[in-house]
Amino acid sequence: MFATPAVDYRREPDGLVVLRSRIPAGRPAPTILHWLRRFATETPGAALLTTATDAGRTAWSYAEAWQDVQRAAAALVHSGLRKGDRVVVLGPNSVAHLTMSLATMLAGAVAVPVAPQYAGASADRAKLRDLLALLEPALVWAAESAQAAVLAEALPGHTRVLVGRAAVRELRQASHDRGPVPDAIDAAAPAKILLTSGSTGRPKPVAYSQSMMTTNVQMTLDVWPFLTGHRPVLVDWLPWNHAFGGNANVNLVLSQGGTLHIDEAAGRPERLDLTIRNLRRHRPTFHGAVPAGFAALLPALEADPAFREAFFGRLDVMFSAGAAMHPTVFRRLSELSATVRGRPVPIVTGWGSTEVGPGATMVHAHGVAPDCIGTPLPGVEIGLRPVAGKYELLVRGPCVAEGYWRQPGPSRAAFTDDGWYRSGDAGELVDPEHPDRGLRFAGRIADDFKLANGTWVDAGGIRTSLLARGGGRLRDIVVTGADRSAPCVLVWAAEPFGEDDLRLLLDAYNRENTKPSTRILDGALLEPEGDEVGSKGQLVRGAVLARRRSLVERMYDRQKAES
Repeated sequence: MFATPAVDYRREPDGLVVLRSRIPAGRPAPTILHWLRRFATETPGAALLTTATDAGRTAWSYAEAWQDVQRAAAALVHSGLRKGDRVVVLGPNSVAHLTMSLATMLAGAVAVPVAPQYAGASADRAKLRDLLALLEPALVWAAESAQAAVLAEALPGHTRVLVGRAAVRELRQASHDRGPVPDAIDAAAPAKILLTSGSTGRPKPVAYSQSMMTTNVQMTLDVWPFLTGHRPVLVDWLPWNHAFGGNANVNLVLSQGGTLHIDEAAGRPERLDLTIRNLRRHRPTFHGAVPAGFAALLPALEADPAFREAFFGRLDVMFSAGAAMHPTVFRRLSELSATVRGRPVPIVTGWGSTEVGPGATMVHAHGVAPDCIGTPLPGVEIGLRPVAGKYELLVRGPCVAEGYWRQPGPSRAAFTDDGWYRSGDAGELVDPEHPDRGLRFAGRIADDFKLANGTWVDAGGIRTSLLARGGGRLRDIVVTGADRSAPCVLVWAAEPFGEDDLRLLLDAYNRENTKPSTRILDGALLEPEGDEVGSKGQLVRGAVLARRRSLVERMYDRQKAES
């Protein structure tokens, strides 16, 4: 299934540790449109996407997709869209959404998928205006008329606004003699812009070329050769305005002629029954989720043998992202999968960010611990730079952006002159004597802070430890306490986790963590609102702390009163 991990290790004079895979890098396709054209010829009737409609499940075949994208691209060019123009695509995952994005890229323009909440009823209008002023789009497509109206208010009057499936249908039905072809695309030019999640500040635009996207997929194929053995099947909801959903998952499916069944539950816990129904029906070969998502499936997997057979029956791997999976959840999933397959289905993870493609490291071995994020992908260099008692993860390679689009200040802060991206994340070798055993994620350096006594708090370490202890019942945590006497935590939990459960969790944690910098003074549950949740489904730390100032003050006041 996996390429054997093999890592070169060197230490620079300035203390920087550099890791690089010795696995040979394969040759990537020129563009992602080459994949679409190829499978429209080789497997024209195979489904690229399926979506839920009022009439049931509707499939969009590779032949239909290629024809629709070609016609829409020709219509865009005929209407005046030029190479390098930006096209904002705003809406949920859908056939129309992917048609607009792929047609834009085929036309030589730059697709900019944007989260629907940017044009929602409670959206920050100033933030939207700033974003559109930076992008200067030539064209905007919005899935809903209400979203289009919000966008139109923030756009210059000359910018074209297209609305809904009807507008995409008109593009597809337009008749033009000649249209653009994949071979004419400049693979090194910007093809897509994605916004960072904003969890560490204001969202920043990252431009991808076609070669960056296809190279990142090829790196994954190099270490996961099982993907080339059969067409991948995904049941997935991750938004296409995010690098995991829009780059890793969509492009992986395109590269192998696979199928992505769009899960209309969209990751919402109250619609878990829809996710289970879709997983039961479509039987994925690859499934990715955060640990809480896997934990939510466990009761149904344990109680329902038919669902267990459908889910694990042809599953190659489970990919866990966002936090370390609790050992108990890891063990139960492994044991359940073994009852179906005779041996456990591998549970793997990796690490990366919007700025790096998104993949930089990947687990490609059996029996790896839940907190391991793997080894560098072929062609990628990982640097470990000593900072504040930790090692910051740096990344350099052909899938890494050169900087933020039209933002020289933030670019200088995050990207070095010799090509390293400073992630702000911390990492460490699982075994310094054996780098082939991979890296372990060690939190975000940017989230660390000092207490009033000058002691540093490892906020990422506290978050990771509590999430692991929560056994999948906690969705995310924000640690606070800068210039205070001790850290406190704000916890977003899944039902039925309540205040009593939180107290028991913190008491158990504090019995093993007694130092002032690690012992948690107090905690509170919260239900996030508005911009407190980023596009990855995780809490946006800055937004939470800004909105919850009074809640934080109450925690510290309560402790003063009790003492």
